[in-house]
Amino acid sequence: AFPLGEPLSSSSKIIADRSYNAKTMSRAYKQLTPVQDVQWNPNKDPTRLTFSYGAGPLTEDLRPIGERRTEVYLSSPKFEVGSKGGGNGSSSSTVPVFSFAERSRSVTLAPGDVIVSDMETITELSPVMDEQQQDGTEQVREYNHFTGVSRLAIYLTPNPNSREGVLWQQIGGKAVAFFDYEIDMERK
Repeated sequence: AFPLGEPLSSSSKIIADRSYNAKTMSRAYKQLTPVQDVQWNPNKDPTRLTFSYGAGPLTEDLRPIGERRTEVYLSSPKFEVGSKGGGNGSSSSTVPVFSFAERSRSVTLAPGDVIVSDMETITELSPVMDEQQQDGTEQVREYNHFTGVSRLAIYLTPNPNSREGVLWQQIGGKAVAFFDYEIDMERK
């Protein structure tokens, strides 16, 4: 998901649909307890999402975990558009590069438990050019296929009343884990 961007052609724009994207990513990751519903009102508060999950798996004593809910708070959005060589050997052929980053704090509420996590997402996407677009004859470009990479930086949370908070202080609030994902998106 990413903010409203510059027009790619006269008829298309990059538009965030965080609700749809969250449900789709949950299915793609094949989570044990997938997202059932996402509440997001971009007009009222575009920086907050609420994820609802169905009943989870069983605990060790075979009791159901129950329903969970996650509140996600987004901050520090950054968005840039650049360009790079198109890859067909010609230095005059360029494709746009869309880069975006944001920080998020997730608060998951489950029966008898609260989990807080901080994360930064940094993503870069480029359209895949077809042969007609690469040879320069096509002036109007409709991008239907994007590839890229997304890096997740995971942070400890600054809670002074927990072991995690003490570790957060010791490392100075720096990221403790990085995950890189290759992205391949195609419009159907």
